[in-house]
Amino acid sequence: MKTLALFLTLYLLAGQITSLYAYNNAYDLQEIAPPVYSSQSVVLIEANTGMILYQSGARDVLYPASITKIMTALIVLEQIEDLSERVEFSNRAVYTTPRTSSHIAMNANETLSVYEALYGLMLASANEVSLALAEHVAGSIEEFVELMNRRAYSLGAYDTYFVNPSGLPADGQVTTAYDFALIMREAVRHPMFVDIISARRFDIPPTERKPEIRMLRNTNELIHPGPLFNPAVIGSKTGWTTAAGHTLVTYAQQDGRRLIVSVLGGTSPAQFNDTTTLLNYGFSLPFIPTQIFNSMENTPTVPVYQQMEDGRRQIGSATLRAADDIYFDLPSGFDISQLRYNLSMPQAVIAPVQQGDDLGRITIYIHGVRIGDAQLLAAETVREYHPSAANMEYEPSAYTAETYSYASLPEVVYYAYESSILPAWIDDYLPLFAIPLAISLVTLLVSLLLARRRKRSRRMLHARYARYPEYYRYR
Repeated sequence: MKTLALFLTLYLLAGQITSLYAYNNAYDLQEIAPPVYSSQSVVLIEANTGMILYQSGARDVLYPASITKIMTALIVLEQIEDLSERVEFSNRAVYTTPRTSSHIAMNANETLSVYEALYGLMLASANEVSLALAEHVAGSIEEFVELMNRRAYSLGAYDTYFVNPSGLPADGQVTTAYDFALIMREAVRHPMFVDIISARRFDIPPTERKPEIRMLRNTNELIHPGPLFNPAVIGSKTGWTTAAGHTLVTYAQQDGRRLIVSVLGGTSPAQFNDTTTLLNYGFSLPFIPTQIFNSMENTPTVPVYQQMEDGRRQIGSATLRAADDIYFDLPSGFDISQLRYNLSMPQAVIAPVQQGDDLGRITIYIHGVRIGDAQLLAAETVREYHPSAANMEYEPSAYTAETYSYASLPEVVYYAYESSILPAWIDDYLPLFAIPLAISLVTLLVSLLLARRRKRSRRMLHARYARYPEYYRYR
């Protein structure tokens, strides 16, 4: 029995190793160790699509601190076209800002241009500037906060709620690492925002109340020469309060790939080190261009109806073809079966149908993330009734176009590499050995039980022989 167990174990292990070798050859997988960090909540997303490449506690509700000013700057850039407009600092903006918090020493009735104020907001994290910009854009801080909350919700930041535009401690002002990655993703669509967060310093010229130049230094150490410098980082927004800890949201680019890292609940300078670790991890993931839709192979058809004297009849079918093939950069070894396709098209159309008519759309998702779509065009013209066509009675419901509700929030799509507390080689190989090891253990257990039973039977037989020798001598 023991020999049989050993044979089965070796046989199954050989099969698993062979399968593993074939799998790795087919997909060219690379072993990449998961990142090591100390912050409470982290998320790494691909900026083009919003796909999450790594996350831990990304939806834990925490305090944002001054990364709140990313949303403040986004609202200002969306609402103000002329950045030369002058922003006047009210008594409320100046005197309700604690002097122990971040500020640039603005005075009541002093003015800055919106352009200058945005640099003060993002580089020096000036709290009085956030209040003045809010009043300038919306008329009041409360109305501006309403704009912030509506905009956050529109971006899918459903766990975020703002109470003020500065990020100073306030009851109910909360967010998540994932939500602020979404907000940063939207903000970096504005070239001016990117220019501002990438500036190492900025000088505010003299104003009517201050004859000296205000010299601003970016609080983001990742873009300054030194031990924390990261050449891939374009810009970040820092934040800190006692309750929130150190927060940091970073935008980086390398070799054409754009990543965003959001870190909450960190310590200093660990928030910078954690960000660099996550960026290195993200840039090391192998992505390759992959065809996810072939326009020539996928050709749905839609029935075509025409009004006849005796009612509406089907006169044929129109073949639909996507306007383009769809390619997308996916991790090496990604399982294509995870792709999901939504076909949005009418169940029927009324003749005539002209070649090239737009009749629908194909949309492709990965775990709820929309990664590509293409128009569906009529590949042929259908105009007249053909006797060979199937005669189908018209049903009004047949003309109702199907609609699909698209996911508004990208789900976690952590493709070929998942975080694990186990070493990478154990995480990779343990599932392959689990089945043969389980079978071997069961086989060994059965063999031990049978051996114990035989041994017990022999002891009983010897005892009986010793007691009744004459009886067993002739048996």
